[in-house]
Amino acid sequence: MQRIILLLFSIGLIFIFYWFYNNFNIVSESVEIGYEGEARDNPLLAAERLLERMGTPVKSVEFLPDELDTQDTLILYDSFLNEAQIQQLIDWIEEGGHLIIISENLLALLDIKQYQNGLNEAEIAQAPPTEIFFTKDTLKVAFNPDYYFEYSDYEPALEISDEYGTHLLIYYYGTGLITLLSDIAFIENDKIGEYDHAQFFWELVHLERQAASVWLLHSQIIEEIQPEKNVPSLWLLLWKNMWTVIISATILLLFWIWSASRRFGSLLPDPPRARRRLLEHIEASGHFLWRHNQAQVLLDSARQALLKRLESVHPDWVYLSQLELSQHLAQLCELPADEIEKALHGSKANTAFAFTRVLQIITQIGKKL
Repeated sequence: MQRIILLLFSIGLIFIFYWFYNNFNIVSESVEIGYEGEARDNPLLAAERLLERMGTPVKSVEFLPDELDTQDTLILYDSFLNEAQIQQLIDWIEEGGHLIIISENLLALLDIKQYQNGLNEAEIAQAPPTEIFFTKDTLKVAFNPDYYFEYSDYEPALEISDEYGTHLLIYYYGTGLITLLSDIAFIENDKIGEYDHAQFFWELVHLERQAASVWLLHSQIIEEIQPEKNVPSLWLLLWKNMWTVIISATILLLFWIWSASRRFGSLLPDPPRARRRLLEHIEASGHFLWRHNQAQVLLDSARQALLKRLESVHPDWVYLSQLELSQHLAQLCELPADEIEKALHGSKANTAFAFTRVLQIITQIGKKL
């Protein structure tokens, strides 16, 4: 019977493997997980590496650098500046600096407004690149067609537009330049390798003069920015994201308060301490003094105290010889006479056990007197 069951089980197992093999295939699939490390935090890392390979010093910063040179180019994106910092930039541009901005709070200085066409993702993806003539080359650049500029008072030195609107404006300011871009997506990590984006970025950075250094300023937040009215309170955010921790901490706090509070009713009596026998105490003390080289001092003191006790109780025994005194005490204490003689008149104990034994005998004699 067992063989039949085993045979049926084997046949069923073989059938399952056969069915699985014919109905399932190993398929490899690539999953986009995005950038990692520095590329995830810095969307212009590829542009930064391009400039470095071409020999242009470049640095990505989060705060307006104080060491800006008049021959440098500063790319400002996703940043907000206060009035003092804006004035610092204006002075720097007047002296020859080149500012490339994708920042809305600086557009008002030139009375420029940015708008959106309201395109969806499919329409943006299907939009053809813009063909431009820049410096001495004809280039193709895929600006984001959803964003465009409109200006009124100040006529730009150069304007690049397509059917969706104006995407680039260049102004002379003092001896420097201000370049405004409607978006910067075409030079981000995943786009700079497409069309002529890398060449256009290189020529834009070095427009009209070779840039000594390039600075990438981004993600700057300052105190002058007013908080949004709809931002939830700190307590609401804590409760929303850490409610389990708050409840657990509250329960632990209540339990601690309960355990630390005073009880009602009479207190239970303290349990009596277990007392050592005298001989056990002597043994423990003897071992302690032996380890600290104080054995002979205690032994001499114990012998002198016993002899004084003996003189007060049996004054006539003081004049006996050591042997006679040991015999008298042996009869009184029911101890061997030779051990009593060693305890009273013996030399220095050589071991902790011998020292402890001498103290025990002296103590027993003292109790019998």
